[in-house]
Order: sequence, then C-alpha cells, then structure tokens
Amino acid sequence: MKQKIFLVSFCVIGFFIIYYGLVSLNLSSANVSAEKHISPVERDTVKILDEIKDKTYKKYNIGTYKINSNEINIEIKGSQEYFESVKNEVKALVKNTTKSTAFENYYININKSEINRVISEEHREEHLLLQEITSTINDYLSESYPNQIDQISLDNTTPELYIEVKTLLNEKQKTSDVVKEMENKINKIYMNLEKKLFLNKLLKEKSIKIHIYNKHGDKIN
Repeated sequence: MKQKIFLVSFCVIGFFIIYYGLVSLNLSSANVSAEKHISPVERDTVKILDEIKDKTYKKYNIGTYKINSNEINIEIKGSQEYFESVKNEVKALVKNTTKSTAFENYYININKSEINRVISEEHREEHLLLQEITSTINDYLSESYPNQIDQISLDNTTPELYIEVKTLLNEKQKTSDVVKEMENKINKIYMNLEKKLFLNKLLKEKSIKIHIYNKHGDKIN
C-alpha cells in the first residue's frame, strides 16, 4: 500500500516538474523571439538614450529625448534664462556620452521646450475671454438697468463658470421679474459668445451658473 502511494506521489511530482519545465522553456523562447525582432540599431539607440537620461534627468529639467537620422534632439523645460544657462552643459554631456559610439558624429540639437509657451498662450487667451465676458455683461446690464449694477465678477476655478452680479437693488424692491430678466440676458450673451468663439475650450466645456445679489449681499435668484 505504502509503495503504491509513494509511486503515485512520485508520478504527480514528476508531472509538475516536466510541466513547469516546458512552461519556462516556452517563456524563454518567447523572450528570445521578441529580442530577435529588435534590430541592432534600435537596441543601440535605446541603450544610448538610457545612458543620456541617466546622466541628465536628475540634474537638468529635460522635456524630451529623441534620436532621428543623424541627429540627437533634446528639449529643455523652463525659462529662457534657465535654458541659456544649461544648454551648453547638456550638449557637452551628450557629446561625451556618445563618444566612441555609433552616435559620435550625430548632430546634437538642444532646444527650449515649447510646452510652457503653449500653456502660457492658453492662459492668456482664457484671461482675455473672461475679460470680454465680464465687460460684455457689465455693459449690457448697465445699459438695461441704469444705476442698478454694482459689479460683475467671474469664478473660473470650478467645473462650472460662476457669473456673479452684484446689484444696487434693495430688499424692499420687487426684484423677481428684474432678476429673471437679468438671468435671461446673461444667458443670451453667453450663447452669443459660444457661437462667436465655438472653438474655445472654456466655452465648450463649461456650463454657467448665475448668482445675483442685492446691495446687502443677499442672493436673490
């Protein structure tokens, strides 16, 4: 009986040893096959890029690393002053890293990243748009309700665009009809701006919330 149990156990263990051996062999074959698809040039390119990154990314504010035909391109993030102060250091480091390699004679192109400029331009456009919305609403309401509009302000820090209208209306005045008219006028202005600037990201992605206050700071809509 003990011999039979021992024989069965031995067979099971042997099966798993053979199974996992085959699985390991298949995985190793797959890795070798994958490596065969990478050309020597690609392998060398990845290796040299890794070396350049290792020597620069902690010390410098680098945006992108690229190697094209006969050219190494590196973009530096930051101000123009920062770019001017480090570009020669980065170029010399890259030149030293590629020395005695297949990339030794590649042209090293160090540029200032355009990311900051693009973001700054978007912020500028958004600021100008908010100014236009504010002034348009203020002019329109001031003309419609002379001496009744105190201040127009916009809050763009939330998922919705808040338009706040501080009026000089007092508590005793019947304001419901006037407030409704103001809301309709503001919505109409915003819709007109949407048509005029239909490609603008701010107008496309944000709905508006209108808050109207009386002279005492109480919300009346």
